[in-house]
Amino acid sequence: MAIPFLSLFVSCTGEKSEGAKTQERLSDTEIKYFTNGKKLYTQYCANCHAENGEGLGRLIPPLKNSDYLLSDIPRAAGIILNGMKGPIQVNGVEYNQPMPANPKLNQTEVLEILTYITNSWGNEFGGVDPELIKK
Repeated sequence: MAIPFLSLFVSCTGEKSEGAKTQERLSDTEIKYFTNGKKLYTQYCANCHAENGEGLGRLIPPLKNSDYLLSDIPRAAGIILNGMKGPIQVNGVEYNQPMPANPKLNQTEVLEILTYITNSWGNEFGGVDPELIKK
């Protein structure tokens, strides 16, 4: 079933779109996480980090190509759940706006959001190990 679906992502030039590359990187279960994660991202994260993951100037850090995000998945999971205060450095730029906590999210929802953001906008992390997501 994945093969016909993937063919939809191949352009006329024969180059694969970002969606096709994501499909190849992820298992069927991870694709479900990615799809659900996109919905959750829109609901919980996009107001600040933007639909395109680029953040808001020097106020809110980007998730797109973020060295901070991709370097420590358990830390990212903790920030999604518990929020964060204090300065951080992302791609060489300092940010110091608090991020609100999302305590109503369960571990699966955090995994889904992380699967989406680590595999969107040019991020190519692959599947997120559920063992890395601890409450």
